[in-house]
Amino acid sequence: MDCVDIRQSDHWSNYLKMYGWTSHKLPSGAILRTAKFPFFSVAKIQRAYCLTVDDLKEAEHIFKIHRVLYSKVSPSVDQDLHILVSFGYKRRGGIDLPPRTVFINLQQDEDTLWRNLTKDCRYCINRSCREGDRVEMVQDPNGKIVEKYYKVVNDRSQKTRFYTPSLLDHLEKVKCFGKESFICTAYSEDGRVLGAKMFLGFNGCVWYMYSGITKPGEKSCGNYQLMWECLKYFKQRGYNTLDMEGLSDNRLKRQTKRWKNYSDYKMQFGGNIVDYPLPYEKYRFPLL
Repeated sequence: MDCVDIRQSDHWSNYLKMYGWTSHKLPSGAILRTAKFPFFSVAKIQRAYCLTVDDLKEAEHIFKIHRVLYSKVSPSVDQDLHILVSFGYKRRGGIDLPPRTVFINLQQDEDTLWRNLTKDCRYCINRSCREGDRVEMVQDPNGKIVEKYYKVVNDRSQKTRFYTPSLLDHLEKVKCFGKESFICTAYSEDGRVLGAKMFLGFNGCVWYMYSGITKPGEKSCGNYQLMWECLKYFKQRGYNTLDMEGLSDNRLKRQTKRWKNYSDYKMQFGGNIVDYPLPYEKYRFPLL
């Protein structure tokens, strides 16, 4: 499934301005970003569809102007890696994007999507419905809704010791993506929050960005109904693909070991696993 990555959107460029990143367009339309420090800059190119020789030549020109000491490329699936190597990039360094994900084709009919779920997943969804759980979808949520969602996500991250960006970060994402930002929440029959998720859309695709589950949610199946209703909701809104954003990866067993439970949950909803090439890095010394 061809899907331009959300990190290559102008919305993402606007969001990253809050962290001091400046965006530059390369000949193919790929976006390169630089961040300035007192005596040098760093650069990154995240999931550009397919960088060309002309792109990398222009990148080198930008690096000279902005005194870039270090650059990092997180390649797309279709990237010709030999081109990166020919420009001096080497396969090394840690990840700042999930290297493995699952794409769910939302162009399939609802019956097919349902059949693609695991047996246990279908059971949990049906049980959640029997118990009276309900799901609420909010497009372009206001600040109060984001704060309520963020409390669920942040409380969960503190319990599991997973990093979650600040509330201001989440508010800025919603501000920049506007009508393509969504907060989806599951409630029990008596109104308790069971779980919450944030999705961002771009160019016909939608990305699963963050999620959290409450203590009551741990004892229920509401989080399964929530994800199923999200699949149907985004299909109805005309999105073609849902990117589940992040699975444990046997290429990086140590770094992604703690992702296993989340991965097991996500894999129950079907889809195709996609492995991205690991990052490439390059150092240069413009001050010399």
